[in-house]
Amino acid sequence: MKEKNYHGTEYYSLWNGSFTIPTWYGIDLKADYEQNDGYYLNPQNTVPEDGIFSAGVNIRLLRGLLYNERMNSVKQAKILQNKNEVERDILVNSILAEAAKAYADWKLYYENRSVYEEFLENAQIRFNGVVRTSELGETRALDTVETKIFLRKRQLDVKQANLNLQKAKLNLSNYLWIEDVPVELEDQLVPQASEENILSSLGIENFLGNAEDISEHPELQSIQYDLQAYDLDIRLGRNNLLPTVDVEYKFLTEEYDQPSYLNTSDYKAGVKVKFPLFLRKERGDLRLAKVKRENTEYKFDQKEWNLKNKIKATEQEIASLKEQLQLIEEIVEDSETMVAAEVRLFEIGESSIFLINSRENKLIDSQLKQNKIENDYFKAATKLFENLRLNL
Repeated sequence: MKEKNYHGTEYYSLWNGSFTIPTWYGIDLKADYEQNDGYYLNPQNTVPEDGIFSAGVNIRLLRGLLYNERMNSVKQAKILQNKNEVERDILVNSILAEAAKAYADWKLYYENRSVYEEFLENAQIRFNGVVRTSELGETRALDTVETKIFLRKRQLDVKQANLNLQKAKLNLSNYLWIEDVPVELEDQLVPQASEENILSSLGIENFLGNAEDISEHPELQSIQYDLQAYDLDIRLGRNNLLPTVDVEYKFLTEEYDQPSYLNTSDYKAGVKVKFPLFLRKERGDLRLAKVKRENTEYKFDQKEWNLKNKIKATEQEIASLKEQLQLIEEIVEDSETMVAAEVRLFEIGESSIFLINSRENKLIDSQLKQNKIENDYFKAATKLFENLRLNL
């Protein structure tokens, strides 16, 4: 609305209200109401006393007809929505992977504590036996001291193992929620994951050694959505190089509620042509979009190559750890045999507390090594799950 009053005279009062209904292509439906009056009103703005209504279309014939900023914004929004869904899946995968690693650590420290508790019990039994035989004069008092030292070391190992287990339990509890309520692991709970079911539990059993095709990988899909977005920007940039030719045609009527008053001879029409001479901004925007797309293509190729290498390396790691597990199982079995033989020799007086303790130390080291390799195996499987960006 515009108006001018000077020295008590209304020079003019211009009132124009309109609304526009944009369509998918470069065609807008428009409706206006115009009412003007005043002593010095420009004749071209003269309208009936009750104002005049108009309805018609505005058509962009070249720039903006088949593709324009509005279409680009809508398509970009759809691409962004799809990309956000992919990014959400990636985030979920990362959280699941961290939870699986926390579970693997809980299992490791639980089994380590079980090992120490078993040998603490053996050390306690052996200490009690040596004390009795020492009282009877059958063994040296020095054996009692040595056995007591060994018992105290086992007690210390159990306490340290308990501390590590509690830390692992609390870490795993960070990922445990039931109906939005955080929960903690009970002490009586026992980890159930094994070498046989860890791959199937993570859903990577069918991918192991068969992950060459990663075209559907979420991280690659995310970059592909970026490429699609830049393609749209390039299309818009090319469209913006065209001249602007807008054609407008409106029917005029004083009675908007009576279609019979529409007369094709009462109209308002116009053509607007605009074409910048140098198009510096438009050419710059187009070139920038092309450069961004080219950089994103390099990023896509690099990401694809890195993912393939990571997946292959993890698959090899899993295969190697599986072989190591078989070897360490044999070592543990042989170490158990050596300990049992040393105990029998001690019972018949052919061995000593020192040799038994030495054999048990090697057996403990072997069992702890076995637990560590199992932990590495589970984490390698989790790493493959994370590299593949799967969701359970």
